[in-house]
Amino acid sequence: MRHGLLASLLLFTPPSTALVPAHEPAAFSFRHDGILGTSLDLTFVADSRAEAEEAEAVALTEIERVRRLISTWDPSSEVSRLQREGRLDSASSELRRVLELYATWTARTGGAYSARVGGLVRMWKEAERTGIEPDGATLARAVEALREPAWAIDDRSGAVRLMSRAPFDLNSLGKGFILDLAVKAVQQTTTGVRGGLINIGGDIRSWGVATSGAPWRIAIANPLRSADNAPGIATLGLGTAAVSTSGGYARGFEVGGKHYSHIIDARTGRPAGEVIGATVIARDNATANALATSLSMLGVADGLALVATQPGAECLLVTASGDVIRSPGFSRFEVGVVAAPRTASEVAATIAIDITPAVWSRHRPYMAAWVTDTTGRHIRTLAVWGDRPKYLRELSKWWSLDVISPSLVDAVARATRAAGKYTLEWDGTDQADAPVPPGAYQFWLEVAFENGAHSLRSVVVTCGSTPGSGVMPAADAFAGAQVDCVAKKS
Repeated sequence: MRHGLLASLLLFTPPSTALVPAHEPAAFSFRHDGILGTSLDLTFVADSRAEAEEAEAVALTEIERVRRLISTWDPSSEVSRLQREGRLDSASSELRRVLELYATWTARTGGAYSARVGGLVRMWKEAERTGIEPDGATLARAVEALREPAWAIDDRSGAVRLMSRAPFDLNSLGKGFILDLAVKAVQQTTTGVRGGLINIGGDIRSWGVATSGAPWRIAIANPLRSADNAPGIATLGLGTAAVSTSGGYARGFEVGGKHYSHIIDARTGRPAGEVIGATVIARDNATANALATSLSMLGVADGLALVATQPGAECLLVTASGDVIRSPGFSRFEVGVVAAPRTASEVAATIAIDITPAVWSRHRPYMAAWVTDTTGRHIRTLAVWGDRPKYLRELSKWWSLDVISPSLVDAVARATRAAGKYTLEWDGTDQADAPVPPGAYQFWLEVAFENGAHSLRSVVVTCGSTPGSGVMPAADAFAGAQVDCVAKKS
């Protein structure tokens, strides 16, 4: 078993799944990027690929429909029109429901969780530009303004009226809300789908069972080691459930050389600090998402107390000091998928990838990242996306290596990343988990879009006792990659 792919978000389903007879259900996976500003992975256990593709189309259509209602990033959305005009005489039921949920969670968290932190976010973005933190008096004034009523909803007419013009953002809880509706649409309008898993940027909803009647295996990213192919801090075995993770390790503000979380506590105006990773299991993703974000701000004691009041919810928290705290019932969802220990290597590297194509595409991306020596001999495959031989073969360089290997997990719950941005790590071992000696290695990235661009790039970097780095230039199918070899003490 190749443990290097244990906790990879960059999932690979063996091509053999597409060859299973139609009367036997199989898992079919699809990947998209740039959906709700992040990545989207869908896996459906279905009687045929055609039925799985129907489910994919239903999910994409529903995600786009609801996005047009509640996305504050889209100037043409319904919520953006509300912010411009201050009133909607007949708002959609979806927008009204999201506003109601935000009001509920603001009250339940004593004001910590709020949709109206847009002004505070702008202050911290300006601090990132200047290198100077916002002063206490300025933050206090902004926080005081958030205590005013935000909006009024008339349930009979459907009208929504803003009572404050402070900018707000529905994308936190909104992403979970959209995910819930996408799952509901698939379940209600498709046939032949026995189970599924939808993962939007690390927020996950599963139902039914994976192939062979097994539970869905979902790894939880370690905030202190958050590369997309790094081992998780725990692995869950779930049937029908929602999982969301929040944390400042994937996004945030860099002010004066210090990293701050992008999650802003509306009570103080400051970024979350004590909890750097919060994962919540709940019955729906809107609840899981609201709780995970709230726990990032409330701290351990108050966070655990809040989770205890939510029926069916459990959590795992990681603190800035590295402590891992579980709610009383969390461990019953954990399964023993553990990577085998490896012999320490003198070599280590990180690879920061941006797969944003030169020409934007909604087609599914297929990607492989791997390491060879300078003679071209394969050392290790770091990550692979895609499950259709037709398109995997378009990764012609990687395909010729003949090193196909399945993943041991179905998804990874992690803090949401920006679209196209991924980080991989290499621990200096080969495909058999044996350490390699210091020296020059060639790092490869190959990306192909269905019926679209295909690009291959590589860079040679010396890895060993001193730092080394290299850059893969932009190409048609991706925006480039940065490779950094970390100096390790012998």
